[in-house]
Amino acid sequence: MKSQRLLFPFVCLLTMGTVNPAWAAGANSWNSASDLLAVGLPALAAGMTWAQMDNEGVKQLTYAMGVSFAATTVLKNSIHAARPDGSDNKSFPSGHTAVAFAAVRYMDKRYGAELAPFTPWLYAAAGLTGVARVQANKHHWQDVVAGGALGYLTASYLTEPVKGGKLSLLPTPGGVAVAWQRSF
Repeated sequence: MKSQRLLFPFVCLLTMGTVNPAWAAGANSWNSASDLLAVGLPALAAGMTWAQMDNEGVKQLTYAMGVSFAATTVLKNSIHAARPDGSDNKSFPSGHTAVAFAAVRYMDKRYGAELAPFTPWLYAAAGLTGVARVQANKHHWQDVVAGGALGYLTASYLTEPVKGGKLSLLPTPGGVAVAWQRSF
């Protein structure tokens, strides 16, 4: 499978680059690790989509990343939570963690069966993004949890599996209905 050949070396490089004991040396190193993950995971998702020649996937990845980024920006500019290091008031939610989880959830949902052996490692890398943001003194734990949830939920809603059905939430007068659709 094309995407597994692309995925394995990338996950190895990402892991070696971020879990290296040298990263624990200081906040600046943790900041660099979180930057690497926040760019690397979406790049991996884009590379997988390109390797599959998946035009619909390109659209879905673009929407998932764009909506995650836009929602994070709107919340940061509305809430004005101070960062732990005092550098500004755009701490909540974590944008790095939002895009990392959006990328991983996109890959998991779109190409799930193909990625099964790597899925725990990808989610661990997204989680490490949040840990790195806290260790770099750029976010509080609630910021990274909210960012991760935002990215995960956005990609869950905007991504459809290559094969399989689609789960939808539909508003009703008495609440919400859950629908499952699958083409025959």
